[in-house]
Amino acid sequence: MVGARGSSSRSLGTTSVIGILALFCTMSEFAILTPSIAAFSHHFAGTDITTIMLANSITGIVSVPVSVASGALLPRVGFRRAAIGGILVMTFGGAFPFLLPDITDYGIVIVSRVIVGLGLGVMFPVGNAAIIALCEGEERSRLLGLGITIQFVFNIIYTTVAGYLTELGWNYSFLAYLVGLVPLAAALAWMPEAKDVVRAVPPAARAGADARGGARAKGAVPPAVAGYALFALAGWTCVVTVQVVTSSVLDWRGLAGPGEAALVINCCGIGTILCGLLFPALIRRFRGRLFGVAALLIAAGIVPCLLAESPLVYALGVFVLGFAGSAFFTAAQNAAGNIAPPDRVPFVSGVMTSMMNLGPFLAPYVFSASMAALPGLGLDAVFPVLIGLAVVVAVIGLAHPMRALVARRPE
Repeated sequence: MVGARGSSSRSLGTTSVIGILALFCTMSEFAILTPSIAAFSHHFAGTDITTIMLANSITGIVSVPVSVASGALLPRVGFRRAAIGGILVMTFGGAFPFLLPDITDYGIVIVSRVIVGLGLGVMFPVGNAAIIALCEGEERSRLLGLGITIQFVFNIIYTTVAGYLTELGWNYSFLAYLVGLVPLAAALAWMPEAKDVVRAVPPAARAGADARGGARAKGAVPPAVAGYALFALAGWTCVVTVQVVTSSVLDWRGLAGPGEAALVINCCGIGTILCGLLFPALIRRFRGRLFGVAALLIAAGIVPCLLAESPLVYALGVFVLGFAGSAFFTAAQNAAGNIAPPDRVPFVSGVMTSMMNLGPFLAPYVFSASMAALPGLGLDAVFPVLIGLAVVVAVIGLAHPMRALVARRPE
């Protein structure tokens, strides 16, 4: 078990690490419907594509305030209770439309995804908050990277299962939620409780002086956290927008059906997995410049998606996006965790993870606005818009090194 604040991850047993990392296995359930968007468009004929995509994106916007509230309440509610309750709500709330194959009212699908958003918001901050609270230095970077690696291993599992289940029937995709019962069992058995650790704020943190001499009163969140949150949102929105539109774009171009689209989308997960394993090395190599480098790679990954005339080329771009997006977002989480006072780590984790959930909500609206702005490009209009956004983020990241990425959290 974990000792007092300041313990390193060496005080965590193997089973405790497994219990924490099991939470990341359920964090990609928001992506389950991604390969099924085109199939939903066919089943719910006459429903606008933006409304179809709303079922995929509304999960993110619902989970945003819930994630922030969950992060703030974790020290009271408890990490284990939030994680287990959230996974249960998300899993069964997401699966129930399978029982309704003949519905023509798309609103029921949207209601299901709202329930998923509630559960996701409750549990999403827990894994990162536990790692940030219990670990320091490179060990924390390693576990954060490993966490997002596991998250997207299961992203591959979820989207692959959902894509091929969709071939059986539009409603079968919802059965993919039940995969989450496996990591739930691991969390039930081994998830450690960290609420007492984040409550144990040392005297120096209560007094409130950080290494730079600035005031850091108990409960005060550094303003820079908001900057890292918005920065993370911009980069992550580029990545998830491409994921959300992939099945529709490939169907429009006549390149792939739902099953093949799921395989293409999964290349994003493969890139994320690789990045998660290499993340500590990336920090050592690029330090504060990692944000700018990762954003340049995001822009580079979108280019093949714009130009692809085969699923393979598109998949290559999605792979690069997964690698770069993972590096960018994990760096933002790490930097925010480094500057957050220990007693505010769960709240800051909630804020940062809510940005990951807000990206999928914004994606269909970025998609629609791009087509309105560049009607001559059709569904391809979104790609040059995203390239422009990624380049802007890259310029900021290269011109202003984010030193918090390699700083130590104030004690």
